[in-house]
Amino acid sequence: MNLFSKKTVDITREEERLISAMQLLGDKNRYKIFKLLMSHDEMCVTEIADELKITVSAISQQFRNFELLGLVDKERMGQKICYTLRSDDDLVSELIKVANKRKS
Repeated sequence: MNLFSKKTVDITREEERLISAMQLLGDKNRYKIFKLLMSHDEMCVTEIADELKITVSAISQQFRNFELLGLVDKERMGQKICYTLRSDDDLVSELIKVANKRKS
């Protein structure tokens, strides 16, 4: 058997989404954002910015990536924009499990 034979490996949409999520969380600040959302029911952009010592605009920019992947729900409360993880989403649930295993 030739280990280098040309075989096509198909990737499903969910696998593409998983790959994108892993790339997203490969950034230290985005992973910290994810961890903060794991430990809170909801967090506003300003709270996360204060916690991580990052500008509000930088946090908002990062959340665009989370939104594109469907990992978070967004809610506007007056001037504030708050986010929650979509824990009903299978991918989010799996990412939470993996992150929780890494705590110890």
